[in-house]
Amino acid sequence: MNNVFTAITNIAKVIDKRVFKNYDEFVIPNDLTQTNLNIQEFCDKIAREEFKSVPSIKAIVTQDDKKTEVLNEDGQYIVSFISIDNIDLLDLGFSVGSIFGVYDKEIEGHSLVAASYVTYGPTFQLVYATQDLGVEFYAFDGDKFIDIKPFKLDNKGKINSTDGDVATFDVKHKELIQSLFDEGYRLRISNSLSLDMHQILFKRGGLYSSPKTSKDPNGTFDLVFEAYPIAYIIELAGGEAIDGINNISDLKIDGDISKKTPIYFGSKYEIGKVKQS
Repeated sequence: MNNVFTAITNIAKVIDKRVFKNYDEFVIPNDLTQTNLNIQEFCDKIAREEFKSVPSIKAIVTQDDKKTEVLNEDGQYIVSFISIDNIDLLDLGFSVGSIFGVYDKEIEGHSLVAASYVTYGPTFQLVYATQDLGVEFYAFDGDKFIDIKPFKLDNKGKINSTDGDVATFDVKHKELIQSLFDEGYRLRISNSLSLDMHQILFKRGGLYSSPKTSKDPNGTFDLVFEAYPIAYIIELAGGEAIDGINNISDLKIDGDISKKTPIYFGSKYEIGKVKQS
């Protein structure tokens, strides 16, 4: 798994250098859609080339096309990859990230053996999680990623991050969110899943919620590319991730790599409130 970690750090460094420090190279004037497409294609190409150099990686599947591409026939792992988490924020100069999931032989929640996300922008940092290491936090020193400390959540946090169109929330979810505000929780939402995850880890607790709504009854987040990796990390940090009732890691994709889910993740106190609501 050391080679997998090295590949992820190499991909992150190229994306930071080429996309975030030289964004103008990708810009097509007056065509943000094509600009974003150019960036996605570049990032996917970098990931493909880097992971192909790791013999243990059998295949890669990107959020952009959701097709499994075999890289090494004799490999063991399948890597899911989000190049830029919410690329629509990129031209605004906001912090965004990449998300990786490393699956053993098949793509299911309990097949994850590692997960990682990277934050770009003002803070270039990386979180990498495995059963052996726990949740490790790395900061970039201008040359390499330095291991700073492991992340562990407290039982109760102070952050209340809720995503979605408030007008489509049901009464139960509105009451849950209001109850947290009534307890003194602070609203923190960036609209980038990796950054919102990073906030909860960095502040050692809280709740992120993206419920099912009248508009999106199946939720809005990709189970494979977003929910599984985030759940893996949060659970290793001592928290929980559920779809409102069930553990995210227990959900099955049933052959549908595009399957969506609602998601609630955070420290145990807040998830307990979700289960009781």
